[in-house]
Order: sequence, then structure tokens, then C-alpha cells
Amino acid sequence: MENYLTRLLLTSELDNPIYFARIHQSIMELEKKRVKHFNLHGPANSYYVNLMGELNMAYLHANDSTNELAVAKQIYETSKNLYGSDDDITIEAQIALANSYLDDSQNKQAQTIATELLKRDWSEEESPSYDLYMDVICLQADLHHAQELFTKELPLRKHVLGIFEEFEGSTDNQTIMARVALGYCLEKMKRYKEALSHYIVVRAFLDAEKDFSTDAERIGLMAHIGHCYHKIEKDEEARLAYRWVLNESIARFGHSSPLTVKVKKLTKNIFAKE
Repeated sequence: MENYLTRLLLTSELDNPIYFARIHQSIMELEKKRVKHFNLHGPANSYYVNLMGELNMAYLHANDSTNELAVAKQIYETSKNLYGSDDDITIEAQIALANSYLDDSQNKQAQTIATELLKRDWSEEESPSYDLYMDVICLQADLHHAQELFTKELPLRKHVLGIFEEFEGSTDNQTIMARVALGYCLEKMKRYKEALSHYIVVRAFLDAEKDFSTDAERIGLMAHIGHCYHKIEKDEEARLAYRWVLNESIARFGHSSPLTVKVKKLTKNIFAKE
């Protein structure tokens, strides 16, 4: 499942020089491994597919959708040749390809894959894993979100969260991500009180699980919490949330960072009323 916390970021993490350098160093190292393995063993093996999967994620984090998509295409074709069209590994690669199309703003191609996958009979005993079916539902929800069809997105988000809560528990990683996605959809629909209820649950989880998110993601979440409080006219709670956001941004990234500059703009009117 996608890391939906990234949707709450106030600025790109690539604006952070340390993060930028780490991501591009990772890409360089993975590309070296890829070329070396390709020259020795060729592409038709599981190790190469796994290596390409890491590279696909690295390009995603670098916001390089062109290379992300190119790698995703190779992974899918190689997986299909190695395992066949109906194997879980191939279907997982097909879903990843659709997500890469979506990241590259090629919604039509992504929708074609989603429609094809949704036509599968997922109830048969030998059908692909149910986790993959949930990934397809999330993919379709992401497509609706990209087109701002939030009323179509909402029931899918509720369905996914309900399934994960029932079978994985309320503190499972996938459940938390599903809750973030639902909260963000509700916020986009201007249903701020409902969105806030989900964000607060996520916030409590992040407080307990420090390694689950980055500093920028936690700051972004709290900014959205402040925004929701402001929209439901709980200005004192909004100011407290935004004060935390500003202090954390300065402490973690410094006064002149793009994130802190953005936070200061967001909070200017809020703090002017104090």
C-alpha cells in the first residue's frame, strides 16, 4: 500500500539536502548493482526482479516518474515471463505498474490495468491473495482521488479501512495507512470533523511508533489537524497544533528551510489573532 502520509507533506522532502543526497546515493548504488548483475546473470531471475523493485521505489522517492515507470514496465514483463500472468508476484508487479502510470499522470493506462484486475474472480480458492485484491481497491480509490472524484473514492476508503481493522487490527501498519487515506479524502470533501477524528487516531499511533514516519510526515499530519480544527472553529486547538508544527519545523529543519518558510506563511494569520 502507498505511504499516504506523503500526501500530507507541506513541502517535498527532496527540499531537504540530506534526504535528497541519500535518495540519489541509493539510486546510484542500486544502478551499479543492477548493471553488474545484468552483465553476469541477465534479467530473467528473481534476484534481478527484486533489485529492480528497490530501484523502482528509489525513483518514486526521488519523484522521478519517468524512470520509475520504465523500471516498473521491466519488472512486470520479466515477472510475467518468469512466473506467468496469474502468479501473485506478477499481479503485484502489475499493480505497481499501474501505480507508476498514475505517478506519471497517465491515468488512462492506470485505469485500464485497474479495470482488468477488478474483473478477476478473487473468490476462487486458487485466486491471488486477498492482500492483492485490497491493493487493487486502493489503486481504484487512488484513481478516483487523482480525478477529484471524492464521492466515488470515499466508499472504497471506508471499505478498505473496515477490512483491515477487522482482520489485521486497529494498529496494523496497513490499517493506519488506510485511515490516513480516508481522513485525507474526507478533508478534501470538507468534512473536517470526520477527517479530524481519523487524523487524531493516526497521531496517537505515530507518537507511540516513532520509526513509522519521518519528521516531515509528522509535521504535515499535525498541520492538517490544525487546519481541520480551524475549519470547525476550534481556534485554540488550531493554534496549539500550529504552534507545535512551527516549533518542530524550526527544531528539525531550521528557520530558513522551505518547510519552515511554508509553515510561517500558513500560521501568520492564526498567530496574528493571539
